[in-house]
Amino acid sequence: MKYYGITDKGLVRKNNQDSYVIATNEANDIFAIVADGIGGNFGGDIASRMTVRFFSKVFSETEQFTSEEEARKWITSAINACNLQIFEYGQTHENLKGMGTTFCGVMITSFGKMIVNIGDSRAYALYDHSRLTQLTTDHSLVNDMLIHGELTPEEAKTYPKKNILTNALGVWESVHADIDLHKEHMDGILLCSDGLHGYVEEEKMKSILLDTDMDPSLSARKLMKSALDAGGYDNVTVIFIDLDGEA
Repeated sequence: MKYYGITDKGLVRKNNQDSYVIATNEANDIFAIVADGIGGNFGGDIASRMTVRFFSKVFSETEQFTSEEEARKWITSAINACNLQIFEYGQTHENLKGMGTTFCGVMITSFGKMIVNIGDSRAYALYDHSRLTQLTTDHSLVNDMLIHGELTPEEAKTYPKKNILTNALGVWESVHADIDLHKEHMDGILLCSDGLHGYVEEEKMKSILLDTDMDPSLSARKLMKSALDAGGYDNVTVIFIDLDGEA
């Protein structure tokens, strides 16, 4: 298994509110996370940094997970603790109220891949060296409107309120995370903030990842370049994990 992460503030924003971590525990399990801070200049970068610091520490201290139930309970507990930490920090700092972050991660264990999602950062799987499939559901106003038939996919691309989230880490006192176990074989997993998937078409992303001559660092860097070439209007974070040869 090989993996690589990269982040950039883009070409328009003054600072980078994205953060990421690729953490390992005592059993050499991996937890890779992308966090895209929200709250404008009022703490999004703080929220995303708090998130990756928190999970880097608590995950590195865990031992081997022996079952889906055990891993799911640990993830839920850690998400709730991190959410409360961010929420309380925002409540005690007047100019930071409402700060928060997306959270998109994959925990790779001996019994499968646990995909965790809050917000609109995304996880994709590469299958059979031919298919790129989105594994997460965006927690956003636009996606809700798409589901209910209030917008077409084409209208959604230019909808003026497409950045409004319906779920985020740290904004409210409680939070819900989507947690899904995948046991099927995957060639690779891509995690990214909307600075990539919001501006680069899936077909373009797939064509980059299907270039099997590239290692994860080159794949991630080329994805980053595609986002910047598309205008670099947002912060961009990419993690690519090469699972080829893994069960």
